[in-house]
Formats: sequence, C-alpha cells, structure tokens
Amino acid sequence: MTMSNYRGFIVSIVASGLLVACASPPPRQSDVLSLALGKTDVLPQWSSGFSAGKFDELTLGFPLDAELKKLIQDALVNNLDVRIARTRVDQARGVLSAVSGTRLPNVGIGGQVGTSTIPTATSGISGAGLVANWEIDVWGRIASASGASQSRVEASELDRVYVQQVVAANVIKSWIAISEAKQQVALSESLLDYANKQNQYLVQGERVGRNSAQDVSINAASIDLYQNQLITNQYQLNQAKRAMEILLGRYPAAQIDASNTFPNPITEIPAGIPSEIIARRPDVLATQERYNAAFYDVEEAKKARLPSLKITGGVGYIQDSAITLSSGISNPISSLTGSIFVPLFMGGQLKANQDIKTAKQEEVLGQYAKASLNALSEVEATLDNDLKLKNRQSALASQTNHMAKSVEYEQQKYRVGKSDQFQVLQQEIMLANTKSNLIKISADRLRNRVDLHQSLGGHFIEDVAR
Repeated sequence: MTMSNYRGFIVSIVASGLLVACASPPPRQSDVLSLALGKTDVLPQWSSGFSAGKFDELTLGFPLDAELKKLIQDALVNNLDVRIARTRVDQARGVLSAVSGTRLPNVGIGGQVGTSTIPTATSGISGAGLVANWEIDVWGRIASASGASQSRVEASELDRVYVQQVVAANVIKSWIAISEAKQQVALSESLLDYANKQNQYLVQGERVGRNSAQDVSINAASIDLYQNQLITNQYQLNQAKRAMEILLGRYPAAQIDASNTFPNPITEIPAGIPSEIIARRPDVLATQERYNAAFYDVEEAKKARLPSLKITGGVGYIQDSAITLSSGISNPISSLTGSIFVPLFMGGQLKANQDIKTAKQEEVLGQYAKASLNALSEVEATLDNDLKLKNRQSALASQTNHMAKSVEYEQQKYRVGKSDQFQVLQQEIMLANTKSNLIKISADRLRNRVDLHQSLGGHFIEDVAR
C-alpha cells in the first residue's frame, strides 16, 4: 500500500468514526418510571380529594411581605448549603469538560538536544516537532462517558435548585416561628400579669378570711408555671431568630426580627395531579438524571470491550547532520500511524467493570423509585394535614370567640356586682390559653402549607427556580 493510499485509508476510518461516534439515548422518563415502580400504579387524582386544577409554582396560598421576600433573596445568595451546591455544579461541569476533551486529538510540541560520538545514535540528534494522537470513538464509548458527565451536570443543577427550594421554605418557616414565638411571649407576659393580680386579691382575701393559705399557694404555683412558660417562649424566640440568621449566612446573634402577626388569609390552591410532580420536582428529576448517567456508564463499560482505534501523526525538523547521514530524510519530516487494539484476555476486568456498572444502574433505579414514592407520600400527607389543620384552626378560632364573649359576660357581671375582679381575671387567663393554642395551630397550618407547596415542586419566588 502506497503512502497516499495508506493516508486515504486512515482518513476513511476517521470519517466513518465521526459518523458513528454517538451515544445511545437513555430511556424516556415514563419508561424509567414504569420500570422503577413496577406494579405500583400512580393514582390519577390525589386520595385526599384536593383540587386537581393547574398548580402554580409561585402561588403559596398566603401572601409574603416585601421584607420576607428580601430575606429569601439574601438566603439564596449567602446560605452555605446553596454555596456548597453551586460548587458541586462547578465540579460536575469541570468533569464534563475533561471527559469531552478526550473526544478531540491531543496535540503537543516536543524537542530534544543531544550529542553523540556514534553518528547513527538517535540520542545525539537535535530537533523539534509537533505531535498529535487521537483515539477515534468508533463505537461511541467516549460519547457515552461524555453523556454520563452531562447527566451528572444536569443532576447537580437540579440538586442546586432543590437546595434553594429547601432554603426558601426554611426561611419562610423560620419567619413564621419567630412570629409565633413573639405572640406566645406576649401571651405569657399577660398570663403572668393576670396571675400576679389574682395573687394580690387572694392575699387580701386571706387577711379577711375569704380565701385560705392553700388558695394563695395554688395561685403562687400558677405564677411559677407562667414564669416558666415565659422563659421557655423567650428561649424559643431566640432559637428561631438564630435559625433564621444561620439560613441567611449571618452570625447567630438573635437580632433579626419578623412580623408580630401571621400572614392572612390562607387560600386554597390547586394541587394538580400526582404524575405531574414527578416531572416537576427537582429532587426527583435529579435522581432521573443520575439514572441516565448510570445508563451511559453501562454503555461505556460495554463499548470498552470492543476494539479501539488510534491515530498518531506529527511533523518536525531535525538537525542538518542527521539529514546528511540519510539521503531519504528531508526537513520537514512527518509521520502518520494508525493502530488498533482488540481486547482478547484482560483477566475479566472489563466484564467485571460492566457488571459493576449494571448493578449501580439497578441501585439508582431503586433510588429513583424511592424518591418518586417519597414525593407522592409527602404531597398526600401534607394535603391531608392541610384539611385537618384548617378544621382544627376553625374550631379553635370559634372557641376563642366564645371565650372572648365569656370575658365580656364576666365583666358585665362584675359591673353589676354579681362577680369580682378575680373571676374576670380567671376568664382572661382561660381566653389567653385558648389564644395560645390557636396561635400554635395557625403556625402549624402555615408551616404545613409551606411544606405542601415545596412537596408539589413550588418555587415560592422566581429567584428560587434559577
């Protein structure tokens, strides 16, 4: 074969390699989900009977004030978990660049300088040259490796979005916790004040024989109870503030503040249908991308068992003395070499690697099934809890209204001489305790609504989805 024919043969191999060097696409999401869930069917509607209208990823069901939105934006910039997620995206992109680079020729410049008393010794030849080598991706092995890296980049991006959703949700829930604790502190202070006033009346009653020492002692125990509640609520308030500050990447000095009241009203939101969240939630989609990466890993392992083709070429200049010794050499010198390697016996390494990758693919498939079912379970649980908390909140609000009327009735009785100030204070204490329960349930419902929105794949504000 002449040199021109040989080069033509090499070029034809390269051209054919470029035409076929592509990775097989992974299965569709619906096919992977069916394979992962097996005989488990996804219901067409939520079992709780919640509205199946179109879900709005930015509609939480209660308003967020401007200050809270600003805190969420600050957290997306400064939160440490978000920063870590961003670095993982950068790492995945770096790996993709490194793997993708193997699909291109490697080109380098080399040279040597030497002297030798033996004219024919190559170690004595001085010169420089440009050398290139290229593994032609005939079967798509490198393309599969690149596909795996690309899927891992997508997974890391989705992980970042999910972390941002979690952080945004936690900022809102911390805001609610601060507001709840502030209201509970105010109520504890009122309860302590009521109990102290009752103590004054009891002490006066003991002097005139209307009340016993036991009555005073029991009331003193109530004062201690309310004092302990106040300290506990103050501690919880500071803890909620510190939790918020950590989310914002700030020093936990318990100096941040929130509203004294809860956002209102809470409106119903459509939850869509179960199958939609699997295609919307970033944590589930990230697992899907990891399955795609595992698929490409198996493809790469399979193709590693096939023959590989490499081409090496170069052009260079050598010293004139070497040219003088051989009449068949002239500057510039060049070479082009093609090589093929067919793995026949590798001690079972290639087969074992394929088995490992296949087992890993099955593991990731199980993780995808688990993530999908967990997502569905979270939505079902929060939908069910939303209805129950709504009914409990309604019942406690009604109880609070009745207790407020009872206080009014007791005050009317006091004004006409049918009751005393001690009984009015007792009614105030009962009302305050009812309000405390209502505050807790109201906060629980708001937190559950945040969890519901997050479990449905909501973003809270537009910046979270970026």
